[in-house]
Amino acid sequence: MKALCIALLMCLTAVVSFAQVPKAAFVAPDSDLYVGAVLTLPDYGPHFYNHHLTGAEVGYEKNFRPHLSVVAMGAAVFGGRYDVKQFSGTIGPKVNLLTGRIRPYVTAQAGFAYQDSNGMYAADHHPPLLGTNDVERGFTYRLGGGVDVTINRKLYWRVGQFDIQPQAWGRHTPYYQNWSTGLGYHF
Repeated sequence: MKALCIALLMCLTAVVSFAQVPKAAFVAPDSDLYVGAVLTLPDYGPHFYNHHLTGAEVGYEKNFRPHLSVVAMGAAVFGGRYDVKQFSGTIGPKVNLLTGRIRPYVTAQAGFAYQDSNGMYAADHHPPLLGTNDVERGFTYRLGGGVDVTINRKLYWRVGQFDIQPQAWGRHTPYYQNWSTGLGYHF
């Protein structure tokens, strides 16, 4: 009888313990597809900071663990007085902090950028040279973070993403500031 009571108590303890195991607040999907709008602000000195470029970005994310994934981003921005056209593609790790429906993250990416302008970036921190066609291409990287909010099991809203990016051809100054928002789909 004593052995039966001990066995029953052990089973009851196991049931109560398993019943209280917390469920994951957010199920990390295998992959995500993100599409959003981006605003790029080049910091080109005190008189040129007010130039802004607008466009779109697309991202594909492959999740390896609930907190770790790899993201590949492509962005195209246009505009400004200097007829700027910039395309960039980057790839790198993304670290998620899962907290319910809200998913803040940080990311570091490296890749390639191409820019064609009417003299906007003729030289670091020099006034634009209007009337000259300037083409730049080369290595770039982006460092930043953001917040995703889950709408339902398949959709999320990227409330905001902010990152800094050096001038897109490996120079360290001036920095761009990229702000974006959009929708994502979980596969």
